Parts: sequence; C-alpha cells; structure tokens
Amino acid sequence: MKINCSVEILTRNSAHTIARCLESVKNFDDIMVLDGGSTDDTREIAARLGARVTDQEDGQRENQAIGDFSAVRNRGLAAARHPWFIYIDSDEYLSPKGVEEIRGIVESPAPEAHVWWQPRKYVLNDVVIECATTYPNRQIRLFHRDFVQGFVKPIHERILVNPGVKTAVLRHCEYVPLGSPASLKARWERYRNMEIAIAAGMRRPKSIRVVLGELALFVFYALRYVRNIFFCRGARLPFSYEWLRHCMIFGFIWRLLKQNFRTAPPASRRI
Repeated sequence: MKINCSVEILTRNSAHTIARCLESVKNFDDIMVLDGGSTDDTREIAARLGARVTDQEDGQRENQAIGDFSAVRNRGLAAARHPWFIYIDSDEYLSPKGVEEIRGIVESPAPEAHVWWQPRKYVLNDVVIECATTYPNRQIRLFHRDFVQGFVKPIHERILVNPGVKTAVLRHCEYVPLGSPASLKARWERYRNMEIAIAAGMRRPKSIRVVLGELALFVFYALRYVRNIFFCRGARLPFSYEWLRHCMIFGFIWRLLKQNFRTAPPASRRI
C-alpha cells in the first residue's frame, strides 16, 4: 500500500539523477516534481515514473535558476494532497528501511513527534561516507503540515516549526551522492553569490556577527577534520572536498568584508 504522505522534489536538468530519486520514493502516494524549465528529459522521466510535474513559478522560463527557494518550497507545500510532507533533492535518495520507518510514523495514530530531523550521509563513487566534518548532518525534512508555518529564507531554506512542537530524529539516513569537486564548487559559488547579494544592505554590526560566525565555522571544521583523522571508523570524505569547503568559507568572508566594509570615497571625489 502507498504511504499517505506527499513528497516534494525540485528539479532543473536533473535527468541523470531523478530516476534513482523517484525509485526510492515510489511507495509514497503523492509525488510532486516542481521543475525549473528543464531542457533535458527530466520532466518526461518524472511523468513516466508516476510523479505529477508542475512548474516552479508562474510564467516559468527555460532553464530558470531559483531566486527564492522558500517560495518554491511553499508552492509545493500548498499543493500537497496529504498532511504529512517530506521533501528531498533530485540527486538524493532514501533507503527502503528509511521509507518503511516513515511509513510507521505516518500510519501511527499517535506518532512520537510530528516534525522529524532527517540524518544525511554523503555517497562518493557508491561508497557511503561515514566521517565528514559536517557530520552529524541533519535537516528537518519530514513533518505534518498542521505543526509548521512554512518555509523561510530565500537560500538554505528551512521549515519554521510552530512554537512548542516536539521534534525527533529519524533512525535511517537520507543519502546524498557527491559530484566532482568542480561541480560542487560551481553549485556552492552560486549559493554564495546569492548570500552576498542578500548581505549587500546589511549593517556593519550584523556583518561583523556573520563574519565571526563564518570564522568560527572555519575553525570548527578544521578541528573536526583533525579529529576524524585519528578517530574515524569508516570511509572518510577526501581532503579535496573538505579543503574546498574551507576555501568557500574563506572566500565568502573575504567578499563580505570587501562589500560591506570598504571605505567610501571622500565627498569631493564621489560621482
């Protein structure tokens, strides 16, 4: 029997990964693919595998990058056919055990919680990565719509949980295959460009807090990498990927400092 839960997947030219993603959630009753004007076979593959395919925005253009992830996520949330809702990226997938765990929650008359954190593990060349500086990597991915307010933040979106609502952590992971360092760099640079644009009007005190937070994250990840060298008990994320993350953090700090802390020219020289 199908699981009475809606699944939301955002796509844009995802033909090489969408089939695996959809195969992993085939036991869910309502699968929504919100597409950003793919020019490959993404929409055709999704429709053939039973998903209902819609546009991410009104007046959708071909190959259109998302400008506000929360707005698109909320569009899918409003169109969901079931009160239980889970979202997954087009290059990710769930395990059969993870799907059955979700089934038990959805079908329970008194679930332990109505908002669930989803553990996530990277996969590189079909090997599950057990040690990475970002672990434990968890996001709220499964929830009952009556216990949340909707998605917030235009980038790195998150679901806003109603005050006082209990949350819990799923036992089984969601798997996140990694591409090459070059492909990850291109994706992360786009996200960082969006963050820099958002920070353009940020006041200096807030900018300082953001910079300090990023510096703390830089140091935290570095210390965790050293810890993993000595205490990792499984496949470790290669240094090239960890170093890329540190470079992206440092690059963001440098760009934010140049943008928000540069000295304005004297009044006589302003144009």
